[in-house]
Formats: sequence, structure tokens, C-alpha cells
Amino acid sequence: MRPDDKLSALLRKAYLPCSNFGTCRQAQWDPESGHIPRGFLGATGALEDVELVMVFAEPGHPHRGEVYDSEDSPDTLLENGMRHAYESFANGTDLFHRNVRWFMGQLYPDLTFDEQLRHVWLTDGRLCSIDNEIGRVSGRICAERYLRAELEMLPNATVVAFGGKAHDYVRRLKVEHVKAYALAPPGANHKPARPSWEKALENIESRRVRG
Repeated sequence: MRPDDKLSALLRKAYLPCSNFGTCRQAQWDPESGHIPRGFLGATGALEDVELVMVFAEPGHPHRGEVYDSEDSPDTLLENGMRHAYESFANGTDLFHRNVRWFMGQLYPDLTFDEQLRHVWLTDGRLCSIDNEIGRVSGRICAERYLRAELEMLPNATVVAFGGKAHDYVRRLKVEHVKAYALAPPGANHKPARPSWEKALENIESRRVRG
């Protein structure tokens, strides 16, 4: 489950804990309640093998029973956060996870989920949950510190931003990307959502042909 060493080293800084806690008023560090930086997964092979980066807004509220130990090392917290993300996507816990799996399956219909993760990096514009998932909030500090560095490590990948907040984060970084509707409700329930995902898939396929 652990991504490439460079990505792991970058994300490990978020568990020291991240120095943005106390600066970003919406950032939450409360491991016993499930609030740690999390939601990212993939890039389990070489960085140059990553073909797609799927950027979401932020991780949702912790699941029931999702807890972490504040006494654990940064490496253990990173590992446990990714393990929970892996299990959620593998099991299709929420509609969001099932939609992400559908999208990945369209690109890699002949690969297992584990094999797909070699070619995909799933991440968020901000790494912490927020109280109001629907509200327009600022995660610019987080995106500047983490997302920018993540994308710079993956120059061969097509970046797709799912939802308005994710688009804003990537746009502010001045990174070329494809915009699509969110894969989580309420955006995922809107009629134009599926066509926007299909258009994003077409865009990725066209880049494959040009490459």
C-alpha cells in the first residue's frame, strides 16, 4: 500500500504532526476521533508509471470506528491511514469509493485494484477533514505545501480535479488539469456528473494515443 519513497517522505511530515495545525483554522488533529491527514492512496510502483492523479477536495468525516493512536509514530499513522483508505476503496464503503473504483475500472478494465494502484495516485487538495464538507473553504495552505509537491513528482500523469473545490486548489497551483464533477454526493448525484466523468476518461484516452 505504501507509495513511492519520495511521496511517503513528503506525506510523513503531515504526521509530525503537520506544522499547519494551529495556522490553518480548519485543520483537525484528533487521532482518537479519526482526524488525521488521510485519504491518499496509490503510486505503489515507480513514479513514472503513474498515469493518472485523481484530486478530490478533502477526506470525508471519519467512519464509525475509525480511530488512530496519537502515540504512534508518523510512519505508523501514515501506514494505518492508508490501510483504512485501501480497505474503504477495496470494499466500496461509500458511494464515493464505488465511483472512484468505477472510474479506475474504465481505464484499467483488465487489471486488479492492486495493479491499478501502480498507475493511479488518489489524493486531496487538503489532507484534513472539515466540519462542513459542502461549504466553500480554503485549503490553499495545505495544497501549496503538499499537493504541489505531489504533482511535481508525477510529471507523466494526467491530473483530474473532481469537484469545484478540487478544481480551485489545482487551478491556483497553475497546474494543467481536467475538470470533472465530484465523485461524492451531492455533486455525484447531479445529472451532468456522469457525462463529465466520461469526458474526462476520453481526455485521458486521447492523451494516451498522443503519447
